[in-house]
Amino acid sequence: MSSPMPGVVAWAVIGYVSVLLAVRFWLVGGAVVDRLVNHMGLWSIAALLMYRCASSPTLDDPANQLALGCVLMTTTYLYVIGRLVSADAEPDTVRRHQRTATLLASAATASVVLTAASARYSGRSVDLRLIRDALGIGCAFAIPFTYNTVVFTRRCLGTLRDAETPPAARIVGIGLIGSNAVLWGALALSLSQPATGWLEGPQLSLVQAAFALWVAIDSTLLAIPLVGELVQRAGMDRATRTCRRLLPLWRDLTAAVPEIVMPVDVRHGSDPATRLLRMTVEIRDAMLHLGAYLPAETGATQRNTVREPKSDRGLADYAHRLMRAAQARKTGLPPTRAGAAPPLPVVAHDFDAELAHLIALARIWPRAKAAVE
Repeated sequence: MSSPMPGVVAWAVIGYVSVLLAVRFWLVGGAVVDRLVNHMGLWSIAALLMYRCASSPTLDDPANQLALGCVLMTTTYLYVIGRLVSADAEPDTVRRHQRTATLLASAATASVVLTAASARYSGRSVDLRLIRDALGIGCAFAIPFTYNTVVFTRRCLGTLRDAETPPAARIVGIGLIGSNAVLWGALALSLSQPATGWLEGPQLSLVQAAFALWVAIDSTLLAIPLVGELVQRAGMDRATRTCRRLLPLWRDLTAAVPEIVMPVDVRHGSDPATRLLRMTVEIRDAMLHLGAYLPAETGATQRNTVREPKSDRGLADYAHRLMRAAQARKTGLPPTRAGAAPPLPVVAHDFDAELAHLIALARIWPRAKAAVE
């Protein structure tokens, strides 16, 4: 096997990209864009493997010709992603764009193979200094390659111009644009190499090295969202950790008022943010229902609550009374008061403030439960 890239480097890139792609298939793949990225990764690995199978670094080797075809197939997915308005694009639209781009890439690959076959039939090597070879390969490969990557780059630029794009997405967009620029530069140098005589060596060898670098960079950038997914799968994200802290409080209150538990939406039930919102609403509803069962405050507690409404002492007393109210309703005792329920110890004007209050209540809840029981 002959290649302008050292074997250790080439196989290291292939192994690295394969691991990242396997993780992507494991973690994501439901959205349209994720499926396109995953299939693009498969074609990029195929291109790298074809380069490694080549016995010669020139275009006379059929493996290198097929490798160029795999590169074109990889860029067709860039084109389709660039044409998508959003991840919710209609499947028929995606399939139509993908089908068209695949046909063009297949035709371009056939042109490269036919040009090489024509040269071989004439008893010569493929030489880009000849007009016929240069037009056949340059038009077949360079034009769709450049067009596909330009369409994707315009998509990235549009994302960067959007003021609402998060910083992490901006970093990924800049990196993807930069990697495309590396490909363009390598392709331009390779095609101009026969005419200028600069950079001696096999024609289009720079494309192979630049493509391997492009695959490694883009695979790394597109793996950044996987970190958040892995953290979420491990239960270490903020929403999941907060749900675990609220779970004992939620479990005891909803056991006393089971009718307020909302049915789980199968589409979003596993989403940590949705789960946290649902738990918060259900805890708050249970507290309202248990208001009529709350034992009366003592005079000392009332005075302390007036002076320090947010103190741990006042919150601990409320937790004890709430636990007694939950036990009373669970055992079927009648309410201790008629009319409107007493106000809750805190009034939150936004979700974050309310969540902070519930977390504080959940923190002292195990002690209050142990004291009452």
